[in-house]
Amino acid sequence: MRESEAVADEVRSYLVSAMAELQPSSPGPLAPTRLDTEELADHIFSIVTSREFCYLSRTKTARYREPTLHLMRRRIGLAEPFRFFYDIGPGYHASLRPGQFDLRFHLGLSELLILVEIAKLCRRISAVYECGARFWLVVDNLCGLRTNDIPVELTDQYCADFRALIDDTNLADRVELIVESEAFSLEEYDRRLSAVPPAPLFEPTVQQVANVARFLGRECTVAEASERIERYRRTTAVTDSLIDELVRDVHMTQRATGATLGFRPFPGGDARTQVGEVMLTRSSKDRLRPILVSSQNVDAYALTTFSFPDILPSTIRNVFFAQPLGQAKYE
Repeated sequence: MRESEAVADEVRSYLVSAMAELQPSSPGPLAPTRLDTEELADHIFSIVTSREFCYLSRTKTARYREPTLHLMRRRIGLAEPFRFFYDIGPGYHASLRPGQFDLRFHLGLSELLILVEIAKLCRRISAVYECGARFWLVVDNLCGLRTNDIPVELTDQYCADFRALIDDTNLADRVELIVESEAFSLEEYDRRLSAVPPAPLFEPTVQQVANVARFLGRECTVAEASERIERYRRTTAVTDSLIDELVRDVHMTQRATGATLGFRPFPGGDARTQVGEVMLTRSSKDRLRPILVSSQNVDAYALTTFSFPDILPSTIRNVFFAQPLGQAKYE
């Protein structure tokens, strides 16, 4: 068997296992020990902040503990599902090579593994709390429009595909999308944006310029990067205020902030997947694992594209395998 065929088989096996995590399963018996509200909320918080779902240490999750427990106690008292609101980005993926590779509005392994992580967490919670949990995935595409001139029509299609993926993976009873352009008018967004006072521009670092370029999908000057960074500061303030009006329970982001708890977007992940693409590579133990490939590290890999229409939903056209350069490459 050629090496490239062997890799394809390994990728296939990985995807089969991932898809199995999304299949509906018969509800098992609840934990035999009946926990009171305080114990149950504490137990669920331990699951949510475990290494499987959160990259933060126990010490660093302590700041989120009481606010999260308060929200969980309330849902338990109402006998309702726990509610998690999870920011997943502006509705597209940044370019891996600005000016050479386009921005990506297609779904891929990134979106699939986000759903896998959510499905696993919901299953863990349902094992001890019969009302389970629900997720709302938040797409801030008006921020993308006003920061980087990304047409809403393109991010709308991304969201439509994501909703189709949620349906195809049997998660519609647990996962929904909140799309900024659907929840708020552009007029309201611009009104609030005009109320955010501008700040003086500054000269960005080389890394900051590169970050702006990858979200534009093209190279840009230092002057343009400076102006775009200021745009982002102002749009972020507006988006945060708007989303805060919608979030009624636990707010999560792929990278934790002072106000939001971190949740892994893929097994082992601790970064925002919209800055690049989640791909499969080989671990030091010679097993496949997902990694985030972006414009900052793409040159360290040889990329191979695989399509598995017999395994994956139709909204996922392909996935990537990233072979570290210096090792054998696959055609």
